[in-house]
Amino acid sequence: MGLLRRIHQKMRLLQQRTGFKITFTVLFLVLLGSYFLPATIESYRIDGLEQSIRELLSGSNRELGEGPAVEFAEEGSVTINGVTYADPRLVSIADSFFNESGDMVAAAEAAVFLVASEMPDWIPTFLLEQPRLTLGVWIVASLWLALVVWSGMTWSFLLSLALMFLTSLPFWIGSLFFGRLDSPPNVGVILAICGMGFLGVTFALLTNVALFLLSAPIPFVAVAQELVREAVRQRISVAFIVLLVILLPLIPLWIDQGEQLRYQLQAYLSRSISITYVLLACMTLVLGCASVAFEIRDRQIWQVMTKPVSRLSYLVGKWVGLVMINAVGITTASLAIFISVEYMKTRPAMDAQDELAVRNEVLTARAGITPVYPIIGPTRLRELVMQKIDDESVLREQVQSGQRTELEIQAELAGEIVKEFRLDQRKIAPGEGKIVRFEGLQRTRELGGEAKLQYLFHCGASSTHEVHPLIFRFPMDGSWIDIQYVPTVGASLRIPSQMIDEDGVLEIELLNAGFDEASEQFFPAGWSVNWDADKLEVLYEVSGFEGNFLRAMLVDWFKLSFLGVLAVVTASFLSFPVACLFSFAIFIGGSIAPFLGVSLDQYSPTNILEEGISWVAYMVHVLLYRFGAVKPSQMLVEGRLISWSEVMLEFVWLMVIWAGISMFFGFIAFRKKELAIYSGQG
Repeated sequence: MGLLRRIHQKMRLLQQRTGFKITFTVLFLVLLGSYFLPATIESYRIDGLEQSIRELLSGSNRELGEGPAVEFAEEGSVTINGVTYADPRLVSIADSFFNESGDMVAAAEAAVFLVASEMPDWIPTFLLEQPRLTLGVWIVASLWLALVVWSGMTWSFLLSLALMFLTSLPFWIGSLFFGRLDSPPNVGVILAICGMGFLGVTFALLTNVALFLLSAPIPFVAVAQELVREAVRQRISVAFIVLLVILLPLIPLWIDQGEQLRYQLQAYLSRSISITYVLLACMTLVLGCASVAFEIRDRQIWQVMTKPVSRLSYLVGKWVGLVMINAVGITTASLAIFISVEYMKTRPAMDAQDELAVRNEVLTARAGITPVYPIIGPTRLRELVMQKIDDESVLREQVQSGQRTELEIQAELAGEIVKEFRLDQRKIAPGEGKIVRFEGLQRTRELGGEAKLQYLFHCGASSTHEVHPLIFRFPMDGSWIDIQYVPTVGASLRIPSQMIDEDGVLEIELLNAGFDEASEQFFPAGWSVNWDADKLEVLYEVSGFEGNFLRAMLVDWFKLSFLGVLAVVTASFLSFPVACLFSFAIFIGGSIAPFLGVSLDQYSPTNILEEGISWVAYMVHVLLYRFGAVKPSQMLVEGRLISWSEVMLEFVWLMVIWAGISMFFGFIAFRKKELAIYSGQG
C-alpha cells in the first residue's frame, strides 16, 4: 500500500511538468487522429454516395415504367456506375416514398437506407452519416484530452480508464466464455460502466475550468469561485452529481429493446432530460439556500463582509457560482444524453417504417402551423349584434329599464358571436365539407420534402370504441384519401410537397363522409365532426436534432439559473427551512402553471372556498406561466422545434426580468438585515 501511495504521489507531481504535458498531449492527439482521420474520410465518402443516390432518385417517376424509381420500387435498390446498392426491406414500404402520381417524394430518406450496407462496422453510424459532426467530435475530443492533460488530471484520467477496464472485465470474460460479446446486455453494461467513468472525469474537468474562469480578482467573482469549491466539498451537492453520473448511463438498460426504436428513443429522451433537470434543480435550491443561510447562521459571513465585498456583490457572486455549477452539470449531462441517443439510434429497428419514423418524427425539429380561418369583419359583426338585440325582447327591456347599458350588451354579444363563429369553422355537418388552409410552407416545397398533417377529431359521444369515416381531398390535383378515425385519438397523414402551391399554401378539403368500395359510392357520416383549435396542424421539418437539443439544454439552464437566484435571495432574509420551502413552492408552481391554465378553463367553483382556490391557482398561472411554458423534454420527444426566438424569450424573462426583479427585492431585504448581532454565546 505504501508503494502504491508513493507511485500516486510521484505521478501527481510528474503530471505537472511541462515536458510530461507536451508528451501526453501529442500522444493523445496522435491516437485520436489515427482513428478519426480515416473515419472522417469514410464519412465524406458515404455522404457523397448518399448525395448521388438522392440526386438520381429525385424527380423520378415509377409510373413511367423505367428508370431508377422502378428498380427502387420493385427490388429496393439503385444502380450507380455499375454498382448496385440495395436494402430488401424497402420493397415492403416502397409506396411510402411515392405520391399518388408515382413521383419520388422521399429521395433523401431512401438514400439513407441504401447506403447503410456500405457503412463499415468500426465507425459509429451517426459519425458516418454526418461528416461535419465527425469533425466536430474529433475537435471536441481533442480539446477534452488537451484540457485533461494541461489541467493536471492526466493521472486521474489514466486511473479512471484502469478502473473502468477492471470493472467491465467480468462482463468481457463472461461474454467470451458464456455468450456473445456483442449481445445487447453485455454491450449495454460495458458502455454504462465506461459512461460513468467518462461523466465523472468530465464533471471534474469542467469544474476545474469553471474555477479557472472564476479566478479574476473581482469581489463577486471571488464569492462565486468559493461557492463552486463549496459545492464540490459538500456531501449533499456531490450526492446529486453522483446520482446524475450513475443514472444517465443506466437508463438505456432500463428501456425495453423489444419496443419499436422510435419509442425507445422517446422514452430515453424523456427520462434522461427530466432526471437531469429535476436533480440539478433540487441541487440548486438546496445548495443556494444552504450556502447563504448557513453562512449567516454560523456567522461565517462576518469574514466576507469585513473584506471589500458589498452585499450586492455577495448575492450576485453566490448566484454566478450557482450558474457556473449548473453550466458544468448540464454540459456533462448533455454530452451523456447526446452520445447515448446517437448510440441508441443504431439499435436494430422493428422494420424500415420504424427506422424512417426515427429520422422523420423523433430525431428532427419540426414546426407546426394551424389553419388560417376566416374572421368576421367589424361591419358584419356590428350587423349581427344589432340584429340579435332587435330579435331579443329581453335585451331591449334590460336597456330600457336601465338594468344594463347598450354598450355592455353589445360587448357581451360580440364575444359570443365571435366564439360561436370560430367554433363553427372547426365543425362539419354529416355529408358536408370544409376547406382548411395552411400558409408558410414555402421551405417545404423548395426542399422537396414532405409535411405531416396531425389531427384529433371529436364526434358524437367521442367514444374511443367507435370509428368514423372522413375524407381528405386535395384541390391541388383532385386526389383524395378516405380514412377511419377514432374520436379523441390522434393520428397523422403524410403530405408530399407537390400538394403545396408556389406561395407555400396547402389547401385540404375535409369531407365528413365515407367511401363504399363495394358500390363505389360516397355516403355521409352519421355525426358531425369537430376539432380543437390546436388539434389540426401541419408539421414540417425545419432543422436537425442536434441544434434542437442544444436549444433545449439552454432553456433548462436558464430555468436552473432563475432557481439559483431565487434560492440565494430567499435565504438572505429567511432561515434555511423556510427558504427551501418557499423556493420549492415557486419551482413546483412554475412547473405546473401551464396545466393550471388549462384546468381553470374547465373548473367551475360552487362556494367561497372553491372560489379562493380558483383565485390562488389563477395567480400562480399568471405569475409563473412563463417558467413552464417551454417544456424541452416534451418538445424533443415529439420532434418539435425549439426556436431561437423562444430561447431568447426564455432568456429575457428568466435571466433578465425575473432574475433582476428577484435580485432587486432580495438586495433590499438583505441590505436591511442586521448581520453583526452577537449574543455573547457560541
